Amino acid sequence: MANKTEDKKDLNLPVIDYEGKKIGEVTLPADLFNTVVNEYVVQMAVRVDRSNRRVATAHTLDRSMVHGSNRKPWAQKHTGRARAGTRNSPLWRHGGVVHGPDGEQSYKLKMNKKQHYLAYTSALTDKAQKNAIIVLTDAPYQSGKTKDFMKTLKAIKADEKKNLLVLADYDENLIKAAANIPSIEVTSADNLSVYDILNANKLILSKGVIPTENAEDHKEEAK
Repeated sequence: MANKTEDKKDLNLPVIDYEGKKIGEVTLPADLFNTVVNEYVVQMAVRVDRSNRRVATAHTLDRSMVHGSNRKPWAQKHTGRARAGTRNSPLWRHGGVVHGPDGEQSYKLKMNKKQHYLAYTSALTDKAQKNAIIVLTDAPYQSGKTKDFMKTLKAIKADEKKNLLVLADYDENLIKAAANIPSIEVTSADNLSVYDILNANKLILSKGVIPTENAEDHKEEAK
């Protein structure tokens, strides 16, 4: 991550259209994009996010689920061998598993709003300090073709791997055009996570995503 900063000044970035031309300018609030980077809470937020995405697919078979005969292997007494009631016992090879995962295990973790807000602003600040933020027009995309959007990515200099496009409003053509391009992922502002921000080489923000009111209002909501 970039070095910490104590200089809280609003940042001005150009707004570009789908052809890479500057069509205006937007102000990024300092409370979101130019604050102190707290690496500890960022690490915590990434851990929480990845754990909450984890799906409990591991499932072992206990002795009641193992396929096999329920017949007693040998007589209870006078054989010289240990007592055995079933071949499905966990003591036997190919028997049931004791205390194994059952597919219902939960990996959910929690994080309070204040910490999450701090991690969120730290991730955005890190991207701003690395000049890895592009502000794109929020005008509707006219074409739904992949080849046209590939030209757009090249024009805005975001055609390398791992780019994240954050939309303010649903744009069917843009989402359709970007669906088959592995170098970019499209998400909405409501679904944006700290992990998604850090995992992207460039963060492409639709102009409508940038808050127009004071970022302190967002900070109050996080308390």
